[in-house]
Amino acid sequence: MIPDIQLQLKAAVKSLKDNVLPAIDSDNELAQQQMQLSMATIEIALANLPSLHGVLRKDIEQHAGMAKDMANLLEAGESKQQLTELIEQADSVLANPELGMTQLQLEARAIRSRIGDVITANLDEPALDDIVLQHSEASLALGRALNLSLIHISEPTRQAE
Repeated sequence: MIPDIQLQLKAAVKSLKDNVLPAIDSDNELAQQQMQLSMATIEIALANLPSLHGVLRKDIEQHAGMAKDMANLLEAGESKQQLTELIEQADSVLANPELGMTQLQLEARAIRSRIGDVITANLDEPALDDIVLQHSEASLALGRALNLSLIHISEPTRQAE
């Protein structure tokens, strides 16, 4: 039987809350806060887990689109070649349904980093800025959608006054 990661994370939070947190010296506020932060971090990861795989694939897809627009703009040269390779890498990643979350995260970071390298190498090309701005709204919306659960988890419950 394959252990359910969500069940494992829930069990870890419960154990921390029921066993570890009460054992921490109540006079040690920093340790208490760090334990609360650790539990909240696990709960955030747990909340994002169901959608993270799809979000990472969408992120790679969006950045590949940005790379295609940049490659169409640039003349032949090293930067265009880097973008072409990046697009091929992204297409290969997106075509592989077996890649796990960690692999997708690494690929997404690598693609964003390589796009950043191309932008840095072509600072004299202001049209690249326009392409980045055109793609920014979709990228920000994706980030907001993923982090929406952070607001609900981290927002303290307000008492009626």
